[in-house]
Amino acid sequence: MELKPKLFGPIWAEYDGSDTVKFSHSKQSGPEMSFAKNSPVDTLLASLGHCIVMSVQWAAAQRKVDLKPFKVEVLGTKALDEPGRLQRLDVTVIGPVVDDAGLAARILKQAKTICTVSNSLNCDVTVSQRN
Repeated sequence: MELKPKLFGPIWAEYDGSDTVKFSHSKQSGPEMSFAKNSPVDTLLASLGHCIVMSVQWAAAQRKVDLKPFKVEVLGTKALDEPGRLQRLDVTVIGPVVDDAGLAARILKQAKTICTVSNSLNCDVTVSQRN
C-alpha cells in the first residue's frame, strides 16, 4: 500500500539567551515552556529542535563565543511506503547565531555531529541555516 505524502510540523525551538528553550507549533502561537501538543511525531520534532539548540550552545561554549538569539525550525516528511515512518527531517537554524558566518557554519556542523537525538534517528536529518 502506498502512503500519501505528508508533512509534519513545522515545530520551532527558540533560544533567547536564557537557560530555557521555548517551543511553538504554529506561527500564531507564542513560545511555550513545554511541548506536548498535537502528536507523538510533533513531540519528536520538538525533541530534535531542542537537541540542536543545546548542541549549538555547547559548540559555541567550546569556542568561548556568545550566541545571538535564534530559532530552530524542524519539518518532518513521511515515507511513501510501509512501514509508517519519517523519511527525512529538515532542521533550519534561523538567525545568524554569531556574527562570523564561517564560525557559525562550523558551530552548526559540530552541533549536527553531537546531537544525540539526530544521531539516534533512522532517517536522513539535514541541518541548514537562513538569516
